Amino acid sequence: MLIILQTSCHVEGVSVGAILSDYQRVRVENVCSRLGLTSLAYLWRRNQSELLQEMIDSHVHAIIIKVAALGLDPQKHIGKTIAEIQPHMKLMKEKYGLNVCGEGGEYETFTLDCPLFNKKIIIDKSEMVNHSEDAFAPVSYLNLTKLHLEDKSIDTKLSQFDRVKDLPMMRSCNIHSELRIEKLDQDYPLTTKITEQKVVPPLQDLQVKSVNYDEEASSLWLGGVVAKITNEDSDAIEESTKCAMEDLKGTLEDHQFLLKDVVTVHLFVADMSLFGRINSVYKTYFGLNPPSRVCVEACLPSDLLFQMDCYACSRCDFRKTMHVQGQSHWAPANIGPYSQAGQIDKNMYIAGQIPLVPGTMRMIVGGFDVQCSLSIRHAMRILDAMDSQITPKDVKLAVCYVTHANFAPLAQLQWEKIYKEYKIEIKCNAVFVVVPALPKNAMVEWQLFVNTQENTTCSHTRLQLDDFEMSFSENKDAVVCSVSKSKESPNSDLVKNLFLQVMNQDDIWQKMTNSKMFYIYFDCSQITYQDVFREMKSLVNKTYRGNHAPAIALIPMFQDGHHLIHLCGI
Repeated sequence: MLIILQTSCHVEGVSVGAILSDYQRVRVENVCSRLGLTSLAYLWRRNQSELLQEMIDSHVHAIIIKVAALGLDPQKHIGKTIAEIQPHMKLMKEKYGLNVCGEGGEYETFTLDCPLFNKKIIIDKSEMVNHSEDAFAPVSYLNLTKLHLEDKSIDTKLSQFDRVKDLPMMRSCNIHSELRIEKLDQDYPLTTKITEQKVVPPLQDLQVKSVNYDEEASSLWLGGVVAKITNEDSDAIEESTKCAMEDLKGTLEDHQFLLKDVVTVHLFVADMSLFGRINSVYKTYFGLNPPSRVCVEACLPSDLLFQMDCYACSRCDFRKTMHVQGQSHWAPANIGPYSQAGQIDKNMYIAGQIPLVPGTMRMIVGGFDVQCSLSIRHAMRILDAMDSQITPKDVKLAVCYVTHANFAPLAQLQWEKIYKEYKIEIKCNAVFVVVPALPKNAMVEWQLFVNTQENTTCSHTRLQLDDFEMSFSENKDAVVCSVSKSKESPNSDLVKNLFLQVMNQDDIWQKMTNSKMFYIYFDCSQITYQDVFREMKSLVNKTYRGNHAPAIALIPMFQDGHHLIHLCGI
């Protein structure tokens, strides 16, 4: 039927009224996906008290026709309007935890009139039907046996849009007031891509792929899967992408994993303008509930198209994926081959969040502070949707990608503001990385690693090494070692000296050796990709002697004015 409607009525989207029901939302999204339609889910995860009030204020005249919950009496509540039952539902929410809008099946409604109706419905005859005589939660419904339509005093020539445009509904244009940004930052242009990039020597034959396989935990961390580009042929991008994806698939299968086992992916591209072509191939390898993903541009070796790393798990006690594709006011829809979040047992991986206005899927205007605040809000809302008990205290590592060195301290202030709002004194590990560009020309992208079962207490230490300054932060699940130059830092053998001096801090290095994966963000203007990989690989081989060595992912970053390298262990 939808296919007929789509062709005859030029249907572009389907509206779904789901507020919390994944069952409703997913069924509509699946149909829309097959037919190339947009799922419009503007009630999704709305505050139900606010939403019910909005319905009442928008002149929706709906009555209760069924009750099925503790605290609702068929004799008292069936037949009442939503305005009449609103005070009682607020009380029942406090007393029994009922959903104010009846989203849990507490009650059902029938709409008699609203601004979109040309005529209103009048009930002439009805009867009460008792379905269950349960002493605590009786179930009854109203059987409507006779109805008729009645004219309304409205201008029927008005379009549906004109009828609702002035109603007090949530709108995307109000998002700035929702963010409560005191001052719109206009100091930096919206497009901040750095055009004069340092040319990084080609990778050539250097093999940078690395694997950490834990058979007992049925987990695999894989770093350094690369797509090489060697010519300018029209199909070279797609062919290189396919080769890399087949390499990823083959490596997984060599360790008894499948692509469906992948939980999260990092995709670092050499040129964001080529992302669409890369993505067109990438998406063919993942089906329902794809892994969460972070995508940024990085100053990769000149012969690389992109670089990937991933985490996969084939057996676990609990697995959950959030893949919301409907357009809403909640958080950006995932219309691409990635999910908002993936969880394996206690560990959760939030996809990179950029500041798209959820209701329009367009980049928010207003400067960096606005973009940063909205990106963080997206991440926090996804956390809440995955597990309402999670707070920023459960974040074990936050990585913030920005497109200008001046944005890093501003992002740090925004992150600290979140902890103040939650009244949390000790902040998690956080790394701020300057990159050439982000999707949609965003200024900022936030990524979170979360532990859902244990409060993540984080300690912070600062040390003066022989030639460098180091800050070290740790919690039970992640460590971050950030190294900066001191005035006496040598220019020769910079990388070798840096890693040796870090390794000589026995207590710190011992804590880092428990990691399954090392993400190494380094200043590509002072350190080469090849030197970092060779020194890190040598260091790992000496420490682990081939036994459960961590996988390694190298991410070149631009100068942030301070750090040479961030070494993050998960």
